[in-house]
Amino acid sequence: MQVWPPVPKPAGEPPGASTQPFPAVPGPPLPRPVTPGILGAGSGAAAGTGTAAEAVPGDRAPATPEAAAAAPVPPPRRRTALRVGGAVLAVAVAMGIPTWHGYVFYRSGNPAYQVHAVAAGGTGTLMNVAWKVGVEQTDSLPGARPIKADQRWLKIKVTRTSLNTEGVIRRGDPEIKVKHPDGRAWQTEVVDKSLPVEVKDHKVGVGYDYNVISLVPEQVAGEVEVEVLPSTIRVPLEEESVEDLFKRAGTEKTEPQDQVLLFRR
Repeated sequence: MQVWPPVPKPAGEPPGASTQPFPAVPGPPLPRPVTPGILGAGSGAAAGTGTAAEAVPGDRAPATPEAAAAAPVPPPRRRTALRVGGAVLAVAVAMGIPTWHGYVFYRSGNPAYQVHAVAAGGTGTLMNVAWKVGVEQTDSLPGARPIKADQRWLKIKVTRTSLNTEGVIRRGDPEIKVKHPDGRAWQTEVVDKSLPVEVKDHKVGVGYDYNVISLVPEQVAGEVEVEVLPSTIRVPLEEESVEDLFKRAGTEKTEPQDQVLLFRR
């Protein structure tokens, strides 16, 4: 056995005559070449289930019935795209359903109004009732508090005239608004009305008034417009029993209150 370091060479030995070998340095064994066809066999051999012949390079592992029947696995990139697409779709659906329900709920209380514009001094007709609006400006009202110098009171008269019996039945109070063309709006208040209390006293072709007031800035007092939203409520001409009211409520068609008359100034 050769030892290391080597023993000193004899004094008389010429240079370069030594053949002392370098020591062997231990290292990891080189990997055996494996072809793609024997990956399955190699794993089996590693587990102790394969044979020496199955591990010979160049041989292909025999396919099992289970492997032959298995569906091809999509590439990893395609699987990732499918997962991302499915996640995006799920989020969109999850967000879209509440949004749609919210929109429906909003529209149930805030319908998309169908606006019918009426020229200044003109008359608008909806549901067998003719409507007309007049507006006056004033600095003060009897019994009202003093206002600022840059404010004006508006005295608004809304007149309704039933054109036939159906118009008489449509005698629910309208909703009246004061709005500027830029979208701003101001509160209104119905001071009094001449509409008969009893339905039998309501005459076809006779005008009945709603007297309305509103406080607006002076600079827009001559520009604001009046919106009239007629009621869809139908009041019977004669008194009905509670039983008859319930019967009629089940057969009457509900109309959306989305028709608006816009009176220009």
